[in-house]
Amino acid sequence: MVTKTTKILLFLQEISLGREINLNSYALNNGLSERTLRRYVSDIRTVFGSDFIEKLGNGNYVCKNKEFYKAFMIPYQKADDTEKLIELLHTINPGFSDFLPPEHKKLGIKLARELGDIFLIKGSPHEESPNLKIFLSAKKAVKFRRYVSFNYEGVWFSDVKFLKIIYSKGNWQVAMIDEKESINSGFRVIRVNFIDEIVLSEKTFHTDFEALKFIQNFETFWDGYKVKPYLCEVFVSDEVLKYFKKKKFFRSQKITEKRDINGFTKIEFMITSDEMILTLARRFFPNFIIRTPKSAKVKFDEMIKKYLKFSKI
Repeated sequence: MVTKTTKILLFLQEISLGREINLNSYALNNGLSERTLRRYVSDIRTVFGSDFIEKLGNGNYVCKNKEFYKAFMIPYQKADDTEKLIELLHTINPGFSDFLPPEHKKLGIKLARELGDIFLIKGSPHEESPNLKIFLSAKKAVKFRRYVSFNYEGVWFSDVKFLKIIYSKGNWQVAMIDEKESINSGFRVIRVNFIDEIVLSEKTFHTDFEALKFIQNFETFWDGYKVKPYLCEVFVSDEVLKYFKKKKFFRSQKITEKRDINGFTKIEFMITSDEMILTLARRFFPNFIIRTPKSAKVKFDEMIKKYLKFSKI
């Protein structure tokens, strides 16, 4: 169904191109009554001024501001930039648009096809599409800032804030705050696909600008919320040092000149949770040794003991 707003915008688009419009002909061609169209003209004049649309001597109408509708159009350069952005997203996360509405897929599919002629792009494995009903409920909760209650891996959470839906590495995630939880000030990121049931509350919450800024700037899903950064020292072998020379895994990364008895190079970070560094330790094991903080070292040592125990079976 075409709304009144859409009809007015289509008329504005036509008349602001500089063309003379015969109201009777335009009404017939667009399924309108001439009376309705004259009312639209009157509404437009009320908003933009009586001389915005001028009636000519021959009875036709013309828009005196021919630049008006350009404000609603995407300039060519910006349209080109938009295409570049979608191309970049395809390169980073191939197939990222698979779960988006049809109107967002067209350009994505076109670019994916063109990129396929040049690149072989391998992204992270993509999980199955989330339950659409749950996904749309999560989307509504974020958009209208409504509290939600939900079942997550067999645990029921009540009156939680969903702050942002995040698509990363082939998975849909939700950043949330549970005000009843003290660990990490209630902040955590969960997988949409692991939500089994969701109920939206009528209660709403105010925009949490501090939390949204944190989400915008965090480096991993395990960053500590409202946590003061603390020093982390690790040693890595030359075999993996080359990766740290080419890439900063965290913004605070600092490669030093110091080496240990094994010839491993010392790297320093400022982190806000042990899990941040444990993720790197698992990735680069056994060429990655945690020295501080002690809590992270102990956790990683326990992981290794657990692995050795199970590997004997």
